[in-house]
Amino acid sequence: MAKKVIVIVQPGQAKNMARFDFLKELDGFEVTYIDECEIKGDPSMLRNHQMERLGPDSFEYEPEFIKALSESNIVVTAMTPIPSAIYESGNVEAVCILRSGVENVDLAKASAAGVKIINAPGRLAVPVAEYTVGLIIAEIKNIARGYAEIEAGGWGNKFPNKAYSTSLKGKNIGIVGLGAVGSRVARVMTALDANVLVYDPYQKEGAVEAMGYRNLSLEDLCRESDVITVHFRLTPQTEGMINKTHFDLMKPTAFIINTARAGLIDEAALMDALQNKKIGGAGLDVFHEEPLPANSPLIGMENVTITPHLAGSCSNLWDLTIDIMEYTMRSYAASGEWTCVVNR
Repeated sequence: MAKKVIVIVQPGQAKNMARFDFLKELDGFEVTYIDECEIKGDPSMLRNHQMERLGPDSFEYEPEFIKALSESNIVVTAMTPIPSAIYESGNVEAVCILRSGVENVDLAKASAAGVKIINAPGRLAVPVAEYTVGLIIAEIKNIARGYAEIEAGGWGNKFPNKAYSTSLKGKNIGIVGLGAVGSRVARVMTALDANVLVYDPYQKEGAVEAMGYRNLSLEDLCRESDVITVHFRLTPQTEGMINKTHFDLMKPTAFIINTARAGLIDEAALMDALQNKKIGGAGLDVFHEEPLPANSPLIGMENVTITPHLAGSCSNLWDLTIDIMEYTMRSYAASGEWTCVVNR
């Protein structure tokens, strides 16, 4: 009996999602495309933010949408949240998410129902790593401030960090999380003749040293680093992992960079460190509240470079992502076994 695959098409993404037509070439698969039905959320929150903070069951779904998904065997989604009610039918075997994160589903409920959650790991690794390197350089070298100076009619380089706006050569770059993104940033920093320090308790013993990097505790990394860049996923274990204790250990000339998740850094501690010049500066692409409120103290700070959550944006991101999922689904069609199972 053919596996019924439903591909959820987000507004404006029909052309990209049509790449799943490859399933029509495979024996044992039927593919159907459905447009995303109206999904009602908290009007005060951006949908993605609500999905990540409150989960997919915090939304109100159209009954027709739930019914359609419940009748499928495999659901493919990008940013559409998936109601846990679809698992009650017993038909759904897998939900394939075109992201590395799996906030689209309630992982515990899916696991309890025996539904495999498949992701697309590493899809953002290249663009986010590139952006992180760019943000490090922009903050240290005053690229954005230089443009703002010219735009305001000036011409100069007397920025607040002038005394320590330095070359990266020989500096200590602290990588917090040596996963797909952090490892790429580390390689670029090594190419720039910087010293790479790593905190990642999830790496196998000896793995960090085998890559040529120093493996430190988070406290020692904060003491020694000239730049700290954060690359963990946000979980109950990592939320607020960099807090006042760690800022108090940092050099007064140190820069902190976050292109991952705002919640990895304690917000009050970060604001205190920046406002009281306990550290040299920050480059931030993610925030506890997005869009960033117009009255945010971060806007106009002289020791911060801020950007509107751009790190994962690139014009070929859909191609990169669907390439990963196509490989996964072809592998499943050939072997009957899923790879990239998050809840194995």
